[in-house]
Amino acid sequence: MLYFSGFFGNFFFERGIWILYLTSLHYSLFLIGILQSVLNLAMFLAEVPTGIICDKIGRKKSLLLGHSLIVVYLAMFLMFHDFWILLLAHVLYGVGLTFISGTDHAFLYDSLKIKGKESLYGKSIGTYNGLVIIGLAVAMAAGGYLQDISWSYVFIAGIVTQLIAIGVITQLKEIQFKENDNHMQSVGSIFLEIKDFFRLNRAFKYLILSVSIFFSITSVFYMYGQDLLNQEGIPVRDISIIFAGLSLLQAMFSFISSKPAEKYTAKRVLIATFCIIGILYCFIPLNNTYITVGAFILINALYDIIDPVSSKVINDEIPSKTRATILSIISLMTSFIMFIAFPFIGFLSDYFDNVVLLTIIGLLSIVLSLIMLISYYKQKADVSVHQEKVEL
Repeated sequence: MLYFSGFFGNFFFERGIWILYLTSLHYSLFLIGILQSVLNLAMFLAEVPTGIICDKIGRKKSLLLGHSLIVVYLAMFLMFHDFWILLLAHVLYGVGLTFISGTDHAFLYDSLKIKGKESLYGKSIGTYNGLVIIGLAVAMAAGGYLQDISWSYVFIAGIVTQLIAIGVITQLKEIQFKENDNHMQSVGSIFLEIKDFFRLNRAFKYLILSVSIFFSITSVFYMYGQDLLNQEGIPVRDISIIFAGLSLLQAMFSFISSKPAEKYTAKRVLIATFCIIGILYCFIPLNNTYITVGAFILINALYDIIDPVSSKVINDEIPSKTRATILSIISLMTSFIMFIAFPFIGFLSDYFDNVVLLTIIGLLSIVLSLIMLISYYKQKADVSVHQEKVEL
């Protein structure tokens, strides 16, 4: 059921062409930039509050709220062209996304945990992420064809698929926690639980920093990749083909991500993948289009090894009753770093070569992520040794 809801819930037909839609309405790039900034700000401000709400009212209701807000956003785009209404639509869209972000992962993990099958989460989250990527790729490809008929069909199709996702979610069974692990708790108690968790798990902050730095900078690298590939002389049509192929490769990597972790442990897979990505960044500035494209594709594809593997490590650490809130804190950190990185890199690109700039920032992010990840595992090992001594 979660697989189906994730698949249909990510059919965003407008994702790859929404800027073209707004320019067709004679919106300037400045106004489009304001709408995007409002979306990012709404997500930043709503991330933790929606996580708390999820832990308080339950996973199922949170998913229903999130997808319902996205339906409203699509309906507003379908029916209105006024800037202020579209700005409000972006706010609702951002809040809707934060209701879903982390909640779907928490729902998936806890649905396995109550059956004593949380060891299967690595494979399950890899499959889930892969289906999400495929759904988005199919929708973006179909969006261009729907637009040829009418822009209205782009948003109508989105509303229909969101309603399908909502229908599937209504059939989900809410997670029933044990009485001493009940999610129907006050906001104050949630904050106290989180404070106690971080106090007793001091190493966890290094894990958060490691994945947040990696996710944010790699996402920025992915976004700026269009300009990076364009500077290599690749036409726009071919760039779209590259990104479509990349989506399929990302989905494949996500599907198989659990296998290396099961064979070699998550620690080894994460460290090795970080190192490989760091090496790939070094190939970006070489004056060879094929090498640059290959390195760009592999860096972003390997993202979908890190994502599900680190998700299992994180979810194995955190308690169910505050799971959605803590996952939201990680998303908040990632959004905050992206909020800083986007304009910072944009500002520096006016003074430095964009290719070299992205390479240096990418390498620095990998070094920092590695340091934080190793610190996390080192502190975890030190705590384990201390506990063994105490028990002896």
